[in-house]
Amino acid sequence: MSEALKKKSTSIAMLVFLLGIFMGAMDSGIVSPARNVIASGLGISESASVWMITIYTLAYAVSMPITGKLADTYGRKKVYMICVTLFATGSLLCGISDIVGSYGFLLTSRVVEAIGGGGIMPIATAYIGSSFPEEKRGSALGLVGGIYGIATVLGPTLGSFILSVAGDGKWGYLFLINVPISIIIIVAALKLEENKKDSDIKKMDIWGSLILSILIASLMYALTNLKFYDFGNSIKTLDVWPYLLISIIMVPIFIYIEKRAEDPVLNLSFFTNNQIALTLFISLIVGCGLMSTVFLPQFAENVLKLKRGSGGYIVTLFAVFTGISAPLGGKFIDKFGVKRLLLLGFLANIFGVLYQAVITANHPNFTNLTIGLVFMGIGMGFTMGTPVNYLMMSLVKPEEISMGQSTVSLLRSIGVAISPNLLINFVSDAGRNVPGAIEKVMPHIQGITGGALGSSTASADMMNKLQNADVTNIFETVKSFMMSMLNGIQHAMSVNPNMDFAALKSNYLTSLDKAKPAIENAYQYTMNQGYAHLFIGVAVISLLGLIASLFIK
Repeated sequence: MSEALKKKSTSIAMLVFLLGIFMGAMDSGIVSPARNVIASGLGISESASVWMITIYTLAYAVSMPITGKLADTYGRKKVYMICVTLFATGSLLCGISDIVGSYGFLLTSRVVEAIGGGGIMPIATAYIGSSFPEEKRGSALGLVGGIYGIATVLGPTLGSFILSVAGDGKWGYLFLINVPISIIIIVAALKLEENKKDSDIKKMDIWGSLILSILIASLMYALTNLKFYDFGNSIKTLDVWPYLLISIIMVPIFIYIEKRAEDPVLNLSFFTNNQIALTLFISLIVGCGLMSTVFLPQFAENVLKLKRGSGGYIVTLFAVFTGISAPLGGKFIDKFGVKRLLLLGFLANIFGVLYQAVITANHPNFTNLTIGLVFMGIGMGFTMGTPVNYLMMSLVKPEEISMGQSTVSLLRSIGVAISPNLLINFVSDAGRNVPGAIEKVMPHIQGITGGALGSSTASADMMNKLQNADVTNIFETVKSFMMSMLNGIQHAMSVNPNMDFAALKSNYLTSLDKAKPAIENAYQYTMNQGYAHLFIGVAVISLLGLIASLFIK
């Protein structure tokens, strides 16, 4: 092949696979801001609406190792095109679900979409990585990390934008956007050469695939429902312990089957090789760290006193620096190696999250928030995908590259499932502290005090309102509650001839209005402390990644 043709083929490959990665990563977050809108449109409850995300996560995790194995066996181009076709079909069906008006139809469509989506990232990474010489592999995989990072963070923002343009009644457009992109990918992929190791095709490990699917699905479902902030009670629920038990039982059965399989769906030596096991652990850590970005929009809104839903645009800064640093990290690998990049990335992330915890949370302004986001973005770009994918590709056999990438992606997905349930505890604790913090700055007039916010008769109602409040409307929420309480005690206090209740009420509300800045600041500071503790938790997670990176050879 001439140099010009080879360069053209490489360019087509990058277009095909980077576009697929962008589409798949974007889709994982684009639905989040629309969940309530879709639930309302289909007439389902809040709790039931979670399934449109949960069922995608489960099917996505299950499909990754199986599609990775199929790609190594039958060819990466062929299986990738099948995955994109399935993803496009699922997206089309999801897109017409608002017309069909059936939640069951939407969930089935999400499963089809997820089965295809589960193969896109690992196969694309394997194809790109194996197509480049080792001295340029880091740069190529750096683009993968950059595209993935940008798409993951921008997904929710894009979802909000589409809904604002199309309207809540046209939420199907969130999914239909994938169809033309998929068509472009499939047409371009037809020009690619097949990419697989020449070997005899062995009998598919059907039983191993089935047991692995049950193991992954049960484990992911349990982890998704496990509430770490209420671990003792949560683990006893029927949504957690039976599925944890099933996953534990499946482990020895799976090992038994795989040791006797002619062509195992998952190479068990991945978990006994020290360096591969270390790589998988780092991937788990990166998955946990990645999900800390879920809380950034709310943190930005609280820091800058923005209306709920607008924080995603601020966090675009984070996506930009992630997108810039990931390709730079790839070039860094080519020159200095994986170990140094991981150490640098984890250090940058630790600095960034600690800056948010110590500086931004206590001195909230745009400059401090941006400084923290820059270092977090650099840290995420340096650690998120490129170095782990590069390591795995270097450690496994050429005929197992897709399987290796699928295993890395699976461990990252487990981290993604664990992290939000672990970190939300800090924000929940802050929310429970809000009433007490506001009471301290509210006016006290003749027995009408802020203590009412925590009274036994009103606390449940108030807590519900506070949970739905933000820094921009917390004062109106408190004022509305106090007005309701004043009206409730008016009759009892008016019987006192020495009490001018109308004047008392007027004076109290005047005092309350004057306390508005103090109330808003109390809310902001209390919630910021919750986010600060969350970021410290992320710093600890990153520290574990830093320590693990020291043992890379």
